[in-house]
Amino acid sequence: MKMKKKTIAVLLCFVFLVFLAGCNEKYHEKQFLGKNSVEIVNEFGQFDCTLMPAGEDGLYRSCRCGYTVKEPQVGFLGTTEEVLFYIHFDENGIAVSCDEGYRPGG
Repeated sequence: MKMKKKTIAVLLCFVFLVFLAGCNEKYHEKQFLGKNSVEIVNEFGQFDCTLMPAGEDGLYRSCRCGYTVKEPQVGFLGTTEEVLFYIHFDENGIAVSCDEGYRPGG
């Protein structure tokens, strides 16, 4: 009986940890790759940071655009920087890679 309770407790802890690990990322690279910026904006909303203007057709080309994933925090020891999830677009306006970074100019 004790072994059964321990097994259930370990299983519940494991499920809880997996649940928490899956909740810390808002955006995943596979949600964006292969799509153009118009499709991404229609699905996720306007970008929080754009480094180049969109073309006449609304596509961002040869640049990166980002969504905020962590707001800057003011604390006792200073302020943390805003963290963005950047989507890199090729010359055809297709998302080719993603990464996290900081807003240019801090």
